[in-house]
Amino acid sequence: MEYFKKNEISKLEWPSQSPDLNPIEHLWEHIGREIRKQSFVGILGLKSRIKEVWDQISTNVNANLVSSMKRRLEAVIKTNGGPTKY
Repeated sequence: MEYFKKNEISKLEWPSQSPDLNPIEHLWEHIGREIRKQSFVGILGLKSRIKEVWDQISTNVNANLVSSMKRRLEAVIKTNGGPTKY
């Protein structure tokens, strides 16, 4: 904090570990749901399934994650940094 003050750098006030503000958490949730839609056997099967799901992520999934940022930021602000439904 001293460095920021000394160099006149302002920072955003929000929870640094908030999953609501981390789109990758939502992407992993999506991947997990997709993985469970088909069975696999063993660790090699899991790795294969993860790669298959990763390769099939549509641009719509990514676009939705990006477009939801404003809504998620507003929700976190509304709860003063507390948990949200996202």
